[in-house]
Amino acid sequence: KQWYQRRVRGIKCIKTLDTLVDQHLLLTNNNLMKKLFVFNKGGLAQLTQVLRGWAMLQKSEAADTDLGIFIVPNKKNISYPQVSSELWLRYLKKNGTVTDIRHARRLIYEGGVSDEARGEVWRCLLSLHNHSHTHRQKSYRNQLLAEKYRDIRLKVPDAELDPEEYATFSTTVADIEKDCCRTDSNNPLISGADNPNQAALKRILINYYLHRPEMGYVQGMSDLLVPIFLVIREESEVFWAFDYFMNRSAFSNLKYCNLYQQLAFLREVLGLLYPDIYSYLSTTGDALTLSCCHRWFLIFFKREFELEPLLKLWDTLLAAPSPFFQVFISAAMISQRFPAMISRKLSATDILMETQKLAHTFELEGVLKQARSIYVRLIDLPQVPCSLIPLIGGEGDHWDGYRTPNFTCFDCEKKGFCDIKRNYTLDPFR
Repeated sequence: KQWYQRRVRGIKCIKTLDTLVDQHLLLTNNNLMKKLFVFNKGGLAQLTQVLRGWAMLQKSEAADTDLGIFIVPNKKNISYPQVSSELWLRYLKKNGTVTDIRHARRLIYEGGVSDEARGEVWRCLLSLHNHSHTHRQKSYRNQLLAEKYRDIRLKVPDAELDPEEYATFSTTVADIEKDCCRTDSNNPLISGADNPNQAALKRILINYYLHRPEMGYVQGMSDLLVPIFLVIREESEVFWAFDYFMNRSAFSNLKYCNLYQQLAFLREVLGLLYPDIYSYLSTTGDALTLSCCHRWFLIFFKREFELEPLLKLWDTLLAAPSPFFQVFISAAMISQRFPAMISRKLSATDILMETQKLAHTFELEGVLKQARSIYVRLIDLPQVPCSLIPLIGGEGDHWDGYRTPNFTCFDCEKKGFCDIKRNYTLDPFR
């Protein structure tokens, strides 16, 4: 366990003259610890050929007795490709199933998705299709979802049988129509009273209100729907993708998903990794309530970025190892801008006003790089509070299997058990 908690830095494939022991595989990690694997019946030559094909490994000149020497570069120097349609197809078998979903998610998380591939990739990330579904299963599921979507329209309340409920429904429809007319009014794809796309947005939101009456409709939902609609387009598929996405939003009633729980995660991250910022906010009025960040969480940074960078940010959010990666993005944005506000000794009200002015001033790549770094720093802490298990995702960074966060209970000893460890599910959006 001690070995696998540290990143492998070097791989050396060695031939030997021993007739009983054919070849050795020598791994070296960051702390210069070594691990030797013995191949008694050959096979290392084939493995060496595979390693030669890995673009992220740097090849070093091998000695006469070496099959190959490879160096795993520092993560900061690795350039991850954008997932194009061609690259995505490499992950698909002939029957349509995804061969290595974890590796695919890692590439999406690091490099984003190209415009032409985003529709198919988001269908997978937003659970329209499971990665194990074949083409036939995907087609059958699409038919079922389309039928279920049509059935939702039958839930419109009857004006005569239930006039009070119908009045509430009519008021909600009016609110939806007003919001859809105002949302992204500069985008010709959805703007205009006679635009069929705008009509589709209205139908989706009305049907969502009928499907999820416990959620209701609130301003901001139309902002979250537009990016999904522009990427997926097919109305019934957009509806079910939006339904899944809403479960991870700050509007959700699911455990750990609501706005104040996500802000609590953010406060804890700031306290652990940015104690100076945390200390200032805690002694400056009600600044530590982080009301200045409400908009970031409610509409997933839609005001902070233009559409193209926003879609790439959502690529990262949907593929991230943390189910609430928006917390790490928010921490990155705070770490970049709040020190200047603190140096000016701004009040809580002034911090709120300054934060509202930050729209379209962030550089996306810098924010994402910082957010990924914060995630790694958090899970590498000597002790990670058990209260952050839902934020980290339970298993930690499942792409780098050597990482096992040391979750520690600080307030659970009196009870003798940890509620979070006992009850946490790895799929909190179901």
